[in-house]
Amino acid sequence: MCGIVGLLNKPGRAPQARDIERMKAAIRHRGPDAEGTFVDAEAGVGLGHLRLAIVDLSEAGKQPMRSASGRFVIVLNGEIYNFRDIRRALDAERVTQWRGSSDTEVLLAAIEAWGLEAALKRCEGMFAFALWDQRERELSLARDRFGEKPLFVGRTPEGLAFASQLAGVLTAPGFSGDGDPEAIDQFLALSYIPEPRTPFRNVWKLPAGAFARMRPGDVELSPVFYWRASDAALTAHRESLAARAREADIIAQIEQRLQTVIANQMLADVPLGAFLSGGLDSSLVVALMQQASAVPVKTYTIGFAEKEFDESSYAKAVAAHLGTDHTEVILSAQDALDLVPELPTIYDEPFADSSQLPTYLVSRVARQSVTVALTGDAGDEIFGGYNRHMIAARFGRHLTATPHALRSLAGSAMRSLAGSKLMEAGARAAGLDKRVRSLGEKTAKLSAMLEQKDEISFYASLIRRDNNLTEANVLPPQTLKLQERAKAAGFTMAESMMLLDVLGYLPGDVLTKVDRASMAVALETRVPFLDHKLFELTWRLPIGAKIRNGATKQVIRTLLEKHAPRHLFERPKAGFGVPISQWLRGPLRPWLMDLVSSFKREETRHARAADEAVAALNAGDRTIHHFLWNIAMLESWKRRYRTPVAAAA
Repeated sequence: MCGIVGLLNKPGRAPQARDIERMKAAIRHRGPDAEGTFVDAEAGVGLGHLRLAIVDLSEAGKQPMRSASGRFVIVLNGEIYNFRDIRRALDAERVTQWRGSSDTEVLLAAIEAWGLEAALKRCEGMFAFALWDQRERELSLARDRFGEKPLFVGRTPEGLAFASQLAGVLTAPGFSGDGDPEAIDQFLALSYIPEPRTPFRNVWKLPAGAFARMRPGDVELSPVFYWRASDAALTAHRESLAARAREADIIAQIEQRLQTVIANQMLADVPLGAFLSGGLDSSLVVALMQQASAVPVKTYTIGFAEKEFDESSYAKAVAAHLGTDHTEVILSAQDALDLVPELPTIYDEPFADSSQLPTYLVSRVARQSVTVALTGDAGDEIFGGYNRHMIAARFGRHLTATPHALRSLAGSAMRSLAGSKLMEAGARAAGLDKRVRSLGEKTAKLSAMLEQKDEISFYASLIRRDNNLTEANVLPPQTLKLQERAKAAGFTMAESMMLLDVLGYLPGDVLTKVDRASMAVALETRVPFLDHKLFELTWRLPIGAKIRNGATKQVIRTLLEKHAPRHLFERPKAGFGVPISQWLRGPLRPWLMDLVSSFKREETRHARAADEAVAALNAGDRTIHHFLWNIAMLESWKRRYRTPVAAAA
C-alpha cells in the first residue's frame, strides 16, 4: 500500500522535482517506509511514490520502477494478489529475468509482454497506478475493478496532476479549484461525492475498473473500462439461467473461491491481522483465516461505553470460539469526540459517514501490532445485506402493484411518526427499541420510499441522508440505462439495488472510508469479498438464495455455520456507528451551530433546509443528524483547506 502523485505538463513546461516533493508531502502518511521521484523534464512528466512496504522489503521493490527493457516507468499503490501466478505464466513464456520478488515488477513485465489492457484483465487485486511509456510518450492511469484504491486527476495551468488523495492535487503547482455546486448537493444528500465527481469541476476520480491514456498537452480524462460490475453481473445471471446450475454447487464454488482469495490475501512480509466486529461478514473472514493459519490470527475490535453502540462482546465471543489472538479496546465518547477536529485532514475531501470515527479508531489500535488487516467490508453489497435489499426482496412486487396514491398516504402517516416521542414510547412498550437500532430513522426511510413513484425513486429515497431536504439528484447518469438492462435481464428490485450499491455506495462511501482511515495510520486493509471471480459467482445465484424468510446474507450464514454456532452471529443487523445524534444535541452542539452559520452564509440555496434541520433536532427528531453531520463535515473541510467551493453558479 502506498501513495502516488504525478504531473503531465503541456509541451515545453518541464515539471520540477520540488513540485513532486510538495505533492508527496501532502499525502506522506500513506507511505512512511520509503519514497522516490522520477522526472522526465523534456517530456513534461514527473512521478512520485511513497512506500508502505508489504511485499519484497528490499531495494528491488522500490519505486518509481523501470521495466526490464527500460521502456516503462511505474508508480503503484496497492497489491496484485495473484502476482505469483502471473509470474509463473511469464516464466513459461520466458519473457523476462527477475531482479526481485515484488508484485510491481511482475505487473511491469506483464504490461510489457501482453499490453496494458490484457495485463489488467489478468490482475486480481486492489490498485491504482501511473505508467509512463517512454517510447510512445504516453501516460496511462489505471484503477482496480471495484475502486478499492483511489486516484484523483486534476487540471492545472501547466497540464494535469494526479494523486492518491485530493490533497496531493490541491498542492500541485498553480492549481485553483473550480467549485462544483452539483457535487456538493450530492454530498449533502449522500454523505459522499460519487465518482467521477469531486468538489471541483476541474478534478475527477478515475472510475473503478477503468484506465485512461494521456499525452502531454491533454487536459481531459477519457476513461476506458476493462471491467464493469454491471456487465459481469448481467453475464453471470444470463449464463446461470442457461446452465441451470444447482444452488448448492454454486455455494460450494463460492466457499472454495473465498478460501483461495483469503489465502492469497494473507501473503505478506509484515505482520498481518483482521478486523472483527462479531457480525456475519468479518466473522466469516476471520474463521477462514484461522482455518488457513497455523497460529492464532490477530483480531481487533473496539467498543464504546454507550451500550446501544457497543458490540465488542459479540466480537469477543466469536474470537474465543475461533481461538484468535484478540485485542479489544473500549473507548469513551470523549475518545471519539477528540477525533472530530482531525476528520477533515484524514478525509481530505468532503466525507460524512459517521462510522468514519470507529473505523479510524480500530485502524489505530490494529496498527500498533500489524501492518496489514483483512476486513469484512462489501459483504452487504455482494451478498444482499442491507435493509433496503430485504425490503425490496420481500415487498418489491407488492410496492409496484399498489397505487401510488395509496402508498403516498401511508408514507405520509409514517413520516409524521418517525422519530417522534409517541413512536419511541410505542417502540419501548413493544420491545422494538431493544430489537431494532435506529427505529425512527428506519421508519423515516420507509415512509419516504412509499411516497415515491417508481423503482429508481424507491432506491434513491432509501440511500439519501438529507431527509429529502435538498433537490440533489443522487443517482449517477447511467442509472436509467442500467435499470432498463437489469429489467430486460429479469433482475428483481432487490438485485437492481444491490448492483447500484456496488456501483455507487461501495466505492463512494465504504471503500473511501476504509482507505482514508487505515492509510492515515499507515495500515493496509484488504477486502476478500471484493474479488471479481467471487462476485461473478454470487450473481449466478437467484435472489432467493441470498435473502430468504426475511433474513439477509443467507450464503454467508450457511458458510459461517460450519465454523461457529448460530447463537454467536444470529442477531439483528446493527452496523458500525457512534451516537452522533446525542452528541449533536449535547457536547458538539456549539461546534455544530458555528458550522451551520457558516454553511448558511455560503450555501444560501440550502439555508432554509439547514434551519429546518436544526429545528427538527431541537424538537427531538432523531432522524435528522445525518444531514447536520454532512453540513458540519463540509464546513470543516472548507476551513481546513481554505477553499471556497460551493458558491452557487
